[in-house]
Amino acid sequence: MEKRAAFRFPTDLAADCRSRDRSWQTRLYNVSTTGCMMVCPDWSLPDDERLRLRIKGLAAIDAEIVWQHKGHAGVRFAVPLEPAAMEHLGFDLPEPAPRRQPASARPPSGLHGDLVKRGTGDELDSGSAFATAN
Repeated sequence: MEKRAAFRFPTDLAADCRSRDRSWQTRLYNVSTTGCMMVCPDWSLPDDERLRLRIKGLAAIDAEIVWQHKGHAGVRFAVPLEPAAMEHLGFDLPEPAPRRQPASARPPSGLHGDLVKRGTGDELDSGSAFATAN
């Protein structure tokens, strides 16, 4: 099963790309805060190649190639894009789902909760109604 680090948006963005010894224009077919998928140039790119991407309106993005397949490459950004950068590109990040507390961390509810909330048991030694009723 595939796990993604961030929500990815389909796109068709122009970008300038530069490696150590070459530069070229490319297209980004999807983008997230942590990376993108781009069209590879006609020549072979080495795995783990470090790149610098330039997308109109954003600061240069340092990245590295993490996979290549059939003329496309997966690129991981060295530093995740800020939400403002994603908004500049026209994307709204989804709101994170509220985190649910594990059942053991939730306070008890209902009759059981009322019984548990009454006390720690120290009251029984101090002459409470429960202690005298027994």
